[in-house]
Amino acid sequence: MNKIAGPVERVVVVGAGIAGLATASTLRQAGIDAVVLEARNRIGGRLHTIDLAGTPVDMGGSWIHHPIGNPLTAFCDDHGIARHAGNPLPSLSAFDVAERRRLDRAEVEFYAQTETAAFWDSVEALGRRLGPAATAHDAVETYLAERGLSPAVARRLRQELRAELEANAADTVENQSLQWISLADEFEGELFGDLPRDGYLTVVTQLATGLNIRLGAEVASIEVEAGGIRAACADGSHEAGSHVVVAVPLGVLKEGSPIFDPPLPAPMQRAVDALGFGRYEKIALAFESAFWRDDGISHLIVYPSDEDEPSIWVFDLDAFAAGPVLCAHLFHTNTPHVLARPPAQAVDWLKALLAEVFGRPVPEPVASAVTSWTTDPCTRGAYTQCPPGADPTMFDVLAEPAHGRLLFAGEHTSSARPGYADGAYASGRRAGRLLVSGGNSTE
Repeated sequence: MNKIAGPVERVVVVGAGIAGLATASTLRQAGIDAVVLEARNRIGGRLHTIDLAGTPVDMGGSWIHHPIGNPLTAFCDDHGIARHAGNPLPSLSAFDVAERRRLDRAEVEFYAQTETAAFWDSVEALGRRLGPAATAHDAVETYLAERGLSPAVARRLRQELRAELEANAADTVENQSLQWISLADEFEGELFGDLPRDGYLTVVTQLATGLNIRLGAEVASIEVEAGGIRAACADGSHEAGSHVVVAVPLGVLKEGSPIFDPPLPAPMQRAVDALGFGRYEKIALAFESAFWRDDGISHLIVYPSDEDEPSIWVFDLDAFAAGPVLCAHLFHTNTPHVLARPPAQAVDWLKALLAEVFGRPVPEPVASAVTSWTTDPCTRGAYTQCPPGADPTMFDVLAEPAHGRLLFAGEHTSSARPGYADGAYASGRRAGRLLVSGGNSTE
């Protein structure tokens, strides 16, 4: 491990997402001075809860996935943050746009549970057969070819597998390395585990308690010298410290921000360049009432007419005791429905899609929200994955100190849980403890 140059006296943390907040909180608990610089005018980063006509809606991360043994579950327990179950599968419906019909329950279970589970069970064997250069696309097409399904069934299953894989890694199946698609370690419990009551805002607000946070402070450059660091902000201000922890998303680092002086060590820069950072967007519509229940629909999968598009998942937040909101999750290939048009037109697109499902125009929403994580300069995408040419050791490279005084935190530094909020949280705790121990932490 690269060593920490000491002593650790004052730490500048760049980014007030859950990783940066966890870093600063750990330092504060140890009595070490820390300041958090956040470019936005809010905390939370990609954990962003909004109030949509009185309903809390998470427009970024939503679930505590695999909650049993999960450090975020422990954090919530320690601070009295309530959660409720968030598994949509038992009440899932599905609609095929091309066939203009609602699928029956047996079909829904076949596509969303039975066959997807069978595919994941076959991934390891497919990887051995197809070799290290194979992509997730290769695995999907091989699996489908060997199942001998009718064209319509194969189309829907392809759309479902693509959706699950794109949700898992926020990128196209063609850009996912097959050998690394099951990269994340799993805690116990369901993938669709728990939802923090009132959204992730409750978690990040608690984590930020007592911290020194400067909002609207966009860090443009970081200079590391023999005796300390200097973080210069775009507004001309700066913060000095003995060490710095950079907890901005990988997508921002890929854009060359902030500028590092001296430059990052070559292995770190290679990791930044090689790891993938894809797209994932949401559209949330709030209504006067949960009208979809009248049709016996709760959570919904929509199979688009374009066979190259993944299925679209629409979650019924009313079923999660939040309020009458439908939230559509658009995976990487689907995101042009949001990114290629203004927000109002994206809302109209979703309303038209829902009208096809229900066979009639849907009521006018009382409020709506559309994300733009891909184009947001503070994120530049969703989360990290391993494309062909990358490997999990690159996450560990980014978790190492550089120049004795520079550290990184975030889900892109977690080889155990990349892409997960708990991975980001644990990485912040790790960075903080490493500084507290002066580089002698065994974590």
